Amino acid sequence: MQTNNQTDTGRSGGGAAYRVTKVARSLLSAYSQIYFSTRVVTGLLFVAATFVVPRHGAAGLSGMLLSNLWARLLGRPDDHIEDGYYGFNGLLVGLALGLYYRYSLQFALLLLVSTFLTVIIAAVMRSLSERYIGVPVLSLPFVWVTWIALLAARRFSAVELTIDTVLVSGWGGGYLPVIVELYVRSLGAAFFQLSVLSGGLVFLGLLWFSRWAVILSVIGFASGYATYAALGGTATDLTAEFVGFNFILTAIALGGVFIILRPESMLLAAAAASLSALLSAALLAFLQPFGLPVVAMPFIAATQLVLLTLLFRTSGGKLETNVTELDSPEKNLTRSLYRKRRYPDPSVPVVFVPVMGRWVVTQGPGGELTHKGLWSHAWDFEVHDEEGRTHRNAGNAREDYLAYRAPVLAPADGRVVRVVNHLDDNPIGEVDTKSNWGNLVIIWHFGDVFSTMCHLLKQSVTVKEGDLVTAGQPIAKVGNSGRSPVPHLHFHLQRSGEIGAPTTHSELLHYIEIGQKREDYITHGVPQKGQVISRMDVSDTARRAVTLAPGRSWRFRIREGNSERIETWLSEIDPVGNRKLRVDGCRIEASFFADNHYTTMLDFTGSRRSLLGLFYLGAPRVPYLESDKIPWSDTPAVSPFLPGPKRLIHEMALPFVEVGRLKTRSTMTRNAHTVTVSTRIARNAFFSNNGSVPDRIEVVFTVGEGPTSLRCFRGDLETLKAELVV
Repeated sequence: MQTNNQTDTGRSGGGAAYRVTKVARSLLSAYSQIYFSTRVVTGLLFVAATFVVPRHGAAGLSGMLLSNLWARLLGRPDDHIEDGYYGFNGLLVGLALGLYYRYSLQFALLLLVSTFLTVIIAAVMRSLSERYIGVPVLSLPFVWVTWIALLAARRFSAVELTIDTVLVSGWGGGYLPVIVELYVRSLGAAFFQLSVLSGGLVFLGLLWFSRWAVILSVIGFASGYATYAALGGTATDLTAEFVGFNFILTAIALGGVFIILRPESMLLAAAAASLSALLSAALLAFLQPFGLPVVAMPFIAATQLVLLTLLFRTSGGKLETNVTELDSPEKNLTRSLYRKRRYPDPSVPVVFVPVMGRWVVTQGPGGELTHKGLWSHAWDFEVHDEEGRTHRNAGNAREDYLAYRAPVLAPADGRVVRVVNHLDDNPIGEVDTKSNWGNLVIIWHFGDVFSTMCHLLKQSVTVKEGDLVTAGQPIAKVGNSGRSPVPHLHFHLQRSGEIGAPTTHSELLHYIEIGQKREDYITHGVPQKGQVISRMDVSDTARRAVTLAPGRSWRFRIREGNSERIETWLSEIDPVGNRKLRVDGCRIEASFFADNHYTTMLDFTGSRRSLLGLFYLGAPRVPYLESDKIPWSDTPAVSPFLPGPKRLIHEMALPFVEVGRLKTRSTMTRNAHTVTVSTRIARNAFFSNNGSVPDRIEVVFTVGEGPTSLRCFRGDLETLKAELVV
């Protein structure tokens, strides 16, 4: 695009267009959710699959629209409606009833009441699941309502049974190998469509959504069919009785949607599909006397039973449940991989360094002296001078030691539950083995997380049991009480408030790792023996500059070569606190997290050439550092920035090995009103020829404004410049 011929992604009318697009996406989401997708193209192909028989497709569409209308009338949350939860259950009810009954006014009334019941049951089941059970509802409301409607219709003579044309073999029958035809028809059977044409359209939609979902569908179908056939089941059950699609859905759900895609999850997918085959046969035997189909019940039962088993396990094992929003198996795996690399494990407690200034770890977790067995997860902190000495003079007196009487801070917000404050400090070289822990403070933080600071100075504790404390609040001073030959602070986390309770693995947040030649900001970690660390000091200027406040918008003019364009960002927050930046009028967005210590980008979706994508790379993580001489490293997700063929290779290999990686190294400079973050991007050979990713990105933040400019460089050459339009 040439100069003076500019486009504006946030121009007038873009907001209205986005709202219309949002409604359309919510409708298509009801279709695509049948196979766990949210992709527009997938939804369109699934719509086409249901309309191979137009009357049948109309019944499904009517069921979806009616369900959404009932959901709005009943005041259901907008996000539940927009994500297609009520719509896809109503869609399936419409498709199921449209298969069995002739279309008439009486049928319309049956569908109207059935979709009303669908919304009621779906709302109750979702609430119960979120509060008490913890496993997804899936399409269980559709199953229940379909069974209820079919049973009720036996008493209604005006509702006329019919054999719909969806049961006719349709295009492609007899031209494919039998096993392939069964697989394709089973794909369409999820929409109560048994023609090869419908199944082929579903296959294309599934392929567009996820290549790994297709592989998992084949694994599930092969495993379920092999089990069913080996036990003497008839192949016609897979389509005529709507059994085969249960194998497929079970494998996709447990192989890569609710469980993170790994070789172990693929094995689980095969096993669960075989379980689904067994449940299908049992349900057929039970339901056929009542004239009821099994519909999706084998898939639902198998999936929920496996997820409940994993929910109540006592150890992690190889199978990792998906704790973030559901997406394709590839995207779920990518999020898991990069979040584990970039952020603490949610199951591991994290707290701040409980001292100020520079401290050396003289004994770390698994230490050779006292940090062993049940008490292995702990740190001993001492102060060293520039020559590596811990004391002045000869070190014969407690007062000689640099750590003695240093302030001890609360490592996180909490309530004080134990205080020991009366024990004498030991002479240097002596220990008190009767009161191993010495003077101490134990603080309860949340759940079963307690922090313990030990060997404190006699009568230095300034809090009492029951007091509320905040992170960074001084609570005592370093002493030499208990089993402590020299003044130091012993610090650990534990799972109860009892003195001497076993320690638990934990990590420290936002600290500076100090080496001989350089310092590095560390978001979280476990310092080891010999490492010198300090608590991160927060700059109020940086905190106020690096702001992406909800409700704000930024309109940038972007110059790249001879072209010019406009891109507008919107900052949004959802009801549960998830935050994102979105390009107005486009489906380009980046989720992020911000607190009093840093802003960090979580995920990016959309064009890798967008300004927002470059911002994601240029400011993947920005700590509010007081010092502008401390660099930091990061490894943001590479997949969104790979061209198509390389992305495919990367995603297909990812469950086994990571091909391609981005590494960033950032620094900050600051003045009274601005903060400039400069990020260099290092790439391996697989990624090196990607022209859409620059060598260096520079982002300027202004106090009270947030990001105000962005520049990209290839070597020393500026390739792109974006500035905020006032």
